[in-house]
Amino acid sequence: MKVLITGGGTGGHVYPALSIADELKKKYGKIEILFIGTDRGLEADVVPKAGYDFKAIEVKGFRRKLSLDTLKTFGLMFKGYFQAGKLIKQFKPDVIVGTGGYVSGPVVMQGVFRGVRTLIHEQNAIPGVTVKILSRFVDKVLLSYEESEKYFKKKNHLVVTGNPVRNAFGHLDKKACRQKLGLTHPTLFSVGGSGGAKCINDAALSLIQAYNGSDINIIHVTGKRYFDAFVERIEEKGLILEDNIKVLKYVYNMPEYMVASDLMLSRSGALTLSEIAMVGTPSILIPSPNVAHNHQEHNARVYEKHGAAIMLKENDIKEQTVYQIVKEHLPNKDHLETMSNNAKKLARPSAAKDIIHVVDEFLRG
Repeated sequence: MKVLITGGGTGGHVYPALSIADELKKKYGKIEILFIGTDRGLEADVVPKAGYDFKAIEVKGFRRKLSLDTLKTFGLMFKGYFQAGKLIKQFKPDVIVGTGGYVSGPVVMQGVFRGVRTLIHEQNAIPGVTVKILSRFVDKVLLSYEESEKYFKKKNHLVVTGNPVRNAFGHLDKKACRQKLGLTHPTLFSVGGSGGAKCINDAALSLIQAYNGSDINIIHVTGKRYFDAFVERIEEKGLILEDNIKVLKYVYNMPEYMVASDLMLSRSGALTLSEIAMVGTPSILIPSPNVAHNHQEHNARVYEKHGAAIMLKENDIKEQTVYQIVKEHLPNKDHLETMSNNAKKLARPSAAKDIIHVVDEFLRG
């Protein structure tokens, strides 16, 4: 029994793929799993560390503007397409699972061409270009949101499964997490994703100034590339951080910080939102405007519509805006509890199992 998984570039594509792989391994034991990605994406690092076989092909995403680089990208796409075909011929998978990103395009299309059962998973509320193109050819399209169904003309092969998240988010106790992290006051946790985000850092700095030495805990993750500059900004303002403020470069135990927090300030990538829903953390979402098709704003609007989050566009942020929102919501336990319950309603804890159920149907013929 062999399954080929492809997808990459960012954590939003890679970690759902790993969740699917873990669930496959849990269900089938001796199943053979091969990942195909690029050597430039996050997958090249995290997939081998997770214990899975990994092969890279040469492919890159298209830029929005036509240029000489576009011709080079076409050339790489065809090269990657034939490299994918060679790997599929060698591995002989029973099923191919794509989780998005430009690398999944040539791999899944080679699978379609060779008669392999294929499915793709879309993490965002608005499907990406790769998924929309592949949806015309694959056997199944798996969606994270019901709101995504309207973007596909062909409906009979759509299945809403949710976005699979790591098991670490499923079984944590808030009180235990707060004790472990030494938190005794209402807590805001802010993070701009694995790489950090200048907009989130700017908002967090204003909150640190406002709440330094207060009975509100602020934990801010700057991202590795922003950490030194952020510390310099604190020093330039003459701030001496009190015990209620923590400024971190990166956190590896993200689930514990999210569960322990009462309110979260964050971007609205698909994976982040799925994790927020799983643990039920109320959130202030500032979507990144620098993503294709404005995915993050559409993701955030789903959570805002369901009363699980407050969405704030970057262009609408003023110096005191985030502070005012935090001041209004963080002390309001009843409101935060309502937001938390609404977030949990958006969670699909069985997402990985539901995806494996579709794979299982393929494997059984």
